[in-house]
Amino acid sequence: MATLKVGLTLNSNDALSDVLSVAVNDTLTVTNPTELSRKSIATGSAQALIASNSAFSYVYIKVISGVNATDFLQVKLGGDALLKVRVGEFAFFPLYSGIAIDAESYGGACVVEYGYWSI
Repeated sequence: MATLKVGLTLNSNDALSDVLSVAVNDTLTVTNPTELSRKSIATGSAQALIASNSAFSYVYIKVISGVNATDFLQVKLGGDALLKVRVGEFAFFPLYSGIAIDAESYGGACVVEYGYWSI
């Protein structure tokens, strides 16, 4: 068993009529399998990031760079296109077991950093 510390902070003075200040932190207990890697995702066809997770997992995806600032990654969960992650953006979410994650770049090739930690 290992621990994974996660956090999310949202701050804004002008996004709402009131000041926005939200901070959430947690410590998760994780186990194998785990992975953290980077790869280049080309345009034209979806490529596997996670072939199929064998256990309930926490997933992290960040688009490190693209050919153009407007490039983005379409992320498919279980074959359905559900996420659009642009250059510099990230996602962190819990995922049921047995679901494949594929990604396809739009605009130009993107370098993506991704990982998953099982519980």
